Amino acid sequence: MGLSLNKVVEPQKIELNKYAKIYSNDNSPKKRLYVEGRKPDFRKQDIIAIVKNIKKLYLLPYTLWETVKLIKKIITPTKSKISKKSFDELAHFITKLQVDDFGFFEVTPEKIFKECGVPYKYALVFSSSMDKNAFADVPSIECQLEVARVYAVTGNIANKVAKFLQNIGFGASPNHSMGGQLDYSMAAEWAGIAVTGRHSMAITKSNGACNRISVVYTNIENLGDFIKYTEDMTWIRDFCEKCGKCIKKCPEGAIYEKPVILDGVNPTRIDYEKCSKGFMKYGCGVCIKECPFTCGNYEKIKSGFAKNKVKE
Repeated sequence: MGLSLNKVVEPQKIELNKYAKIYSNDNSPKKRLYVEGRKPDFRKQDIIAIVKNIKKLYLLPYTLWETVKLIKKIITPTKSKISKKSFDELAHFITKLQVDDFGFFEVTPEKIFKECGVPYKYALVFSSSMDKNAFADVPSIECQLEVARVYAVTGNIANKVAKFLQNIGFGASPNHSMGGQLDYSMAAEWAGIAVTGRHSMAITKSNGACNRISVVYTNIENLGDFIKYTEDMTWIRDFCEKCGKCIKKCPEGAIYEKPVILDGVNPTRIDYEKCSKGFMKYGCGVCIKECPFTCGNYEKIKSGFAKNKVKE
């Protein structure tokens, strides 16, 4: 049968559901499972590349195991509001990790995948970059090795932040970058650090679509006192509607021109049956590579788009 990624990430879902206080509802989106039942056609050089990078890859299962362990470490919080001193210490701690952007949002039932729940009302969201050079020749084994590496990095970030908060008296449960209880691209948007593009990837100011996201659920009520959103990124939606490069370049034709409602409630931009075919070709990654925000400079794109809007 081979390795089942759905089974690998299932333990954290089970534990988060076990301790959940906020649950999905009828308006919640259906979770998309990892593709299974199709064996990648690895070449000899791909196997060699995997073996050479095994030291980078072994951290991924370890971070998933650590996530489950920390979720199980449910403490009775002694605090629900964070002081400026403690937040500054948290922010400093985060800067020492490989975090490029972070924010927060309030979790509500319709944001959680069906049949899922979370233990706390608020979510800290972290974004970390992937090496753009690894996407130069997508689809490729180099691309997938980089994705696996950053999954471990972002999973480790969630674990370390959760442990930090637990140690100073707050409720905190990590959700690894593999196997989220909610849509991570949308989580980044709700947290004010990204806008979801037509390719359904989170576009951040720092790294465009070339990033991975992880989350920590917490009981801290006053994060808004310290985390302020100063960048209005909503212009990206208008840019994406005019661009459409990811749609044109998608080798499987998996990106819809307009959102389609498939589960009766929530719109999607992706035909996941078609996308899954491309995913088996080393994870594809073409939409990440081709996104102007991945290969270009955010401020230059923003300035050029604003000038063109004025001319219109």
